[in-house]
Amino acid sequence: MTRTILLADDSVTIQKVVELTFLDEDFRVVAVGDGAEAIGRLQEVRPELVIADVHMPGADGYEVADAVAKTLPGTPTLLLVGTFEVFDTERAAAVGAAGHLKKPFDSQDLLRRAKELLAGAPAQAAARRETIGPATPVPVAPAEASATFEEMPVFEPVPALEPVVAAFSPAAPAPAPPPVAVPLPAPAGAASLSDAEVERIAARVAELIGDRVVRDVAWEVVPDLAEVLLKARIRELEASVE
Repeated sequence: MTRTILLADDSVTIQKVVELTFLDEDFRVVAVGDGAEAIGRLQEVRPELVIADVHMPGADGYEVADAVAKTLPGTPTLLLVGTFEVFDTERAAAVGAAGHLKKPFDSQDLLRRAKELLAGAPAQAAARRETIGPATPVPVAPAEASATFEEMPVFEPVPALEPVVAAFSPAAPAPAPPPVAVPLPAPAGAASLSDAEVERIAARVAELIGDRVVRDVAWEVVPDLAEVLLKARIRELEASVE
């Protein structure tokens, strides 16, 4: 039996990632771009699982989870939260969210969490969907205050980069202009860096930064860039049809 997932995320890239994750599984993914639309389509779609981004227009993921709990009791909601975004665990528990998943996530982790949540959902929930009557519309409440500053993730500084950060700090004095405009000859014995030395230094800097930082930053930047390119391509195709 095909199970339905209602996905609420304003990123086209995330929508495609989730759709591809469940492509070869017995799931149907219905994707919408904001929380208000997700709440409005709960009765129409009757999903067995709802996946909602914590931060999106219309209504946030907490409001979607609250609406799911009131409109389709027993239906689990999995919240998505970005690496550098604040997640309010108390509010998530208060609205009945079944759990959350950090971006970037592995497709297999998402698939596993979805199956675990569906396996743990009450068995009568599926039968109830066949007989439930129209539910009272759930109003979209104003977004509550976000989590406190103390809940934000703390990132340890990289000691090797502290001199570089200090050099570009607003408090650092501006470099003094050269005393003369005419280039001076290099001191005896001085030599420019070879290509091999430049590559070695670059490799060392990348090693000090760490691949975890690179992956986290790439996850925040690449989806937005890909979404811009996708939208531009769609506009080009629409223009060519007209």
